[in-house]
Amino acid sequence: MKTLLAVAVLTVAAPVFAEAPPAGLVTQVLEPTGGKILRPADWFYAEGHRGPAFMWTLSREDTNGQKPYTTGVRIQTFMGVEKGTGKTPKQFIADFIAQRSKEATKVVKTCAEQDQGLFVRKCLETEEGAFHVLYSVFWGRDRLDVAVVSIAGTTRELWETYAATFDRMGAFEIIDMTRFE
Repeated sequence: MKTLLAVAVLTVAAPVFAEAPPAGLVTQVLEPTGGKILRPADWFYAEGHRGPAFMWTLSREDTNGQKPYTTGVRIQTFMGVEKGTGKTPKQFIADFIAQRSKEATKVVKTCAEQDQGLFVRKCLETEEGAFHVLYSVFWGRDRLDVAVVSIAGTTRELWETYAATFDRMGAFEIIDMTRFE
C-alpha cells in the first residue's frame, strides 16, 4: 500500500503557482481568499463558507456543492479559533487528530510537527472503514488564530490510483496576500 510523502505545504505565497500547471492539472483559485491549489482538469470545485469558516471541495465526482463524493480533497479553514472554541488553534487541531485517530479502523502513519513559517503542520493517514484518508492539519504560529484541515481521501481500493494526485494537491496557498495590500 502506498502512503503519501506527507509534503503538504500551506503558504501565503506558494512558489508552485508561479509557473503554468503541469499537463492535466489546472490552477484552482480558492475564493474568497484568492488562495490556489492544483487540481485535475476534469475534477469539480465547490465552496461552502459560514462566518469565520471557509470550506473548499475538489472532487472527482460532481457534488453540486452538497452531495457526498468518493475521491477528493476538502480544505477547511477556521479563523478566530480561540474566540470561537476557547481552545488555541494548536489544541483545536490536537483534539481533532485525537478524535480521528480514535475513530480510525487503522492508523497508517503520522508525521511530526513541521514548522512552515506562519503555520505548523502535522499529518495523520488512516483507514476508516472502506476509505483511506490523509489529514494534513495546520495551526497558526505566533498568536495567528487560524487552523486549517486538509482531508484527501478515496476508497482503499482506489488509493494507489489517486495517491500521486493527492500528493500534488498537498501544496496549496490558502490566501493571496496581494489582495489585501
